[in-house]
Amino acid sequence: MDIHLTETVTGYETLVTALESWGIEVCAGVTGGGTIRLLQHLTPLCPGEEAAGGPDGLRFLSLGEYASGFVPLGSYLATGRIGASIATTGAATKLLGCGLSDAKLHDIPAVYVVAASPVETEGLSPLQDTSRHGSNMLAQLRAELPDGVFVLDDAATVARQLRAAHAQLQRCKPVVLVLDHAALNTGMAAPPHRTPPETVPAPSPAATDAFAEAFCQRSRGRRVVILAGEELARVPDAPRLTTRLCEALGAPIIWSINGANGVERGNPWGHGYIAFGGNDAAIRLWRGIGTEDVLLVLGACPDEYTVNLAPYAAGDTFVLTGLVDGYGQVEGGFGHRATGGYRQLVAPLDTALRSLLGRIERQPPETLRAGPAPGDLNTRRPGAPRPGHVDMARLFRELDARWRPNTIGFDDVCLAYKDRQFVLQRPNPRARFFSLYRGSAMGNVLGLAIGAKLAAPESDVVGFTGDGCFRLFAGCLAEARDLGILLFLLDNASYGIIEQGVQTIIPDAPASRRHNRLTRIDFAAMAGGCGWRSAALRPDLANLDEILDAHRAGPVSTLVSVPVDPGHILGINPRAGNL
Repeated sequence: MDIHLTETVTGYETLVTALESWGIEVCAGVTGGGTIRLLQHLTPLCPGEEAAGGPDGLRFLSLGEYASGFVPLGSYLATGRIGASIATTGAATKLLGCGLSDAKLHDIPAVYVVAASPVETEGLSPLQDTSRHGSNMLAQLRAELPDGVFVLDDAATVARQLRAAHAQLQRCKPVVLVLDHAALNTGMAAPPHRTPPETVPAPSPAATDAFAEAFCQRSRGRRVVILAGEELARVPDAPRLTTRLCEALGAPIIWSINGANGVERGNPWGHGYIAFGGNDAAIRLWRGIGTEDVLLVLGACPDEYTVNLAPYAAGDTFVLTGLVDGYGQVEGGFGHRATGGYRQLVAPLDTALRSLLGRIERQPPETLRAGPAPGDLNTRRPGAPRPGHVDMARLFRELDARWRPNTIGFDDVCLAYKDRQFVLQRPNPRARFFSLYRGSAMGNVLGLAIGAKLAAPESDVVGFTGDGCFRLFAGCLAEARDLGILLFLLDNASYGIIEQGVQTIIPDAPASRRHNRLTRIDFAAMAGGCGWRSAALRPDLANLDEILDAHRAGPVSTLVSVPVDPGHILGINPRAGNL
């Protein structure tokens, strides 16, 4: 689609038009000297109002930079729509960096807008100096995103730079747009913003057929194991499709933390989450894969929290991915992670999966069919927490039964992002949960929840965070008070993941040298001061329904403090053995 503007506009207006043409409705961040002239073109977004752009187009949410860096990720995970975050010149750019890193590590398209010091001030010690004499900002950004930094410093090339940035977004890459006032304040005839062609074109029928035929041939007489990854969360009907695939092949399936969103709870061959917080049945299955097996990988990255640095040990590994040069790939694929034969098809995952499934269902290969998974995927039986603390296993189960349809959830870098999957074992058809575990930046949950709620205001948005994570976003609570976010805060006066991990990493270190304790906070007072409803969950969960009913009765966000025993180990952290 071409969007034609006939009048003369500034580069700033051209940029806003481009962002809107990319489907961006929300930009979050903080104004400042380097961004004032751009933000004057955006309507303010007042939380509590409808988030859709509507007649007002792109809107701006004033939100601290650390939290705002995760807003685009929450938007994309909730709806598939791209979002934007902005920071003014100087150190503020670094505050966006954690969100930017997780966007890269999880292959999430997101736009980050930052400002640069004027070129003519280089060597003059300007305020918030981003030149090579100051923060050397461009070199830092390009070190992380070699192909994703676009400096808008020439009016003649602004349109071309924006088209190149859009092409990167279509490859599921984050981009940084760097503002240069001299260029963007220049009048220009606004060019049309053409949508570039898809960068992951549908494969030729011959390539698809060759992949499917090779898979079917190599699978005859052998057990097939399926690994489901987080790309499946972007595929419509993925849970139903993976069940059909398991049925056709008699294949057990295991999944990553976010890959669970591509699996049905009732899939008879579902063996659970693997590795970090994994289920015993899934871990046994994974460790038992050998040269006689075939591994089919659907949109998964073999990251540490999924495979714990282990290789693909099957005799033959077949990979379907929709990502070109995705995170974890080397020379365009994951062949370096396979010890046996390796074949890969890069194509839109929805199309490729349906094509493979169609071939298998038409002529099912005579595989070595596996039996169904056990009803209980865990054999380990954790004990109870100390008196006065919530049994988190019970809480996760009780909440799992109470989530309403279209719930979107996020686990911050706290005990919940390890323990929830161990306890629940299988995904909930009414609730999709995500964790940005690859970067594991503490305090991501508020920005994610805001982004999700603004993009999908009709959905219930819930998050789990820890008292350590809370310290990184507490100052931004007020901006989210009218969004109706439900946030469970695990209150254990500790960095809980560390407290449990040090028992393996440095078991002989005295408690004073473990550095995992935190000063207690009056969370109710902080939440109330920011306009949130607050509640303290009783250890016996007697007031859980009362808390949920009160939250669902009105638009105000709710912070629920949960007394947690940091020594109560539920999910296992295999990474502790790597440290």
